[in-house]
Amino acid sequence: MQNIKVSIVIPTKNRASSLKETLESLFVQTYPSNKYEIIVCDDNSSDNTEEIVKDLINNTHNNLRYIKVKSKIEGPAKVRNAGIIGSSGEIIGFTDDDCIVSKNWIETAVECFKKHKEACGVYGTVITVGNCKNKMFRISRRVDVSSDNGSYVTPNVFYKKQTLLDVGLFDTDMRYMQDIELGWRVRKKGPIIFEPSLLVNHKILCASIRTYFRRLKRTEYWVLMYSKHPEHLGEDNLILGHLYNKSPIYITSILLCTGFFLLGSELFVLFLALSVATYLWAHVFVDANYKKYPIRFLMFPRYSATDFIRFIYSLKASIKYKCLVLF
Repeated sequence: MQNIKVSIVIPTKNRASSLKETLESLFVQTYPSNKYEIIVCDDNSSDNTEEIVKDLINNTHNNLRYIKVKSKIEGPAKVRNAGIIGSSGEIIGFTDDDCIVSKNWIETAVECFKKHKEACGVYGTVITVGNCKNKMFRISRRVDVSSDNGSYVTPNVFYKKQTLLDVGLFDTDMRYMQDIELGWRVRKKGPIIFEPSLLVNHKILCASIRTYFRRLKRTEYWVLMYSKHPEHLGEDNLILGHLYNKSPIYITSILLCTGFFLLGSELFVLFLALSVATYLWAHVFVDANYKKYPIRFLMFPRYSATDFIRFIYSLKASIKYKCLVLF
């Protein structure tokens, strides 16, 4: 393992089939195979993940390793941390078990670090592939990165190992959003470079309606993240310093409208008009693509339900973490 320069860490749980495709894309890298290792960190899968990975270990010349992580801590942070701690490379790359990386993925990242010696990290383009058109009552979830948006998402990011050790690895308090939060800490140590040619394809997730609404609970972790990094309240230009987007204004107008209606107040009409106006502002006239305006208007039930649930979760988290950030 003395020649290992790059370690690729992949967290996984019960995705044996897609994981195999991810690994196969890593087996054909243009970067010399004796200079990188692939570490699969299994979050205690109950499918045949272990069997498939160990079979690949026995049938590939690549440096493929398998770590089974058993922990009561929820989320992938502790799994990725296990990979970092057990790695041999001076550069750590992350991708997910539902991604396909480009053939020159590792080589591109290494060259970027050579070009930008001051960089602590490198991240790149993520393109969501596939669709949910043939799956009834499924809502698509995309993971797209096409510019330097400060997301630092783990489907496509590399860090210097020493930097990760210096900042304290992934925060296990963060069940979700831990990749963005880590990026915020790394950025305090040095720049994270966006390289457009660093390319990863991410499979689309077709979530059930129940799963979609359950995922909205992740809003709480955005609030937690801002409570840990209050300086970002100003840097991210939140509306009035506490509203992440326009939706809280829309929901507030709806709540006031409902309240005045129940009280029999004539102000109900005023706030009804305000609710319509704020909905159009938040969800319909959001860009110049006027052809989508009618469908966005008809999406009122879904957007309203989503906004309301997200608002409640963020309000609850704001009280819990004593940091007012409403979504």
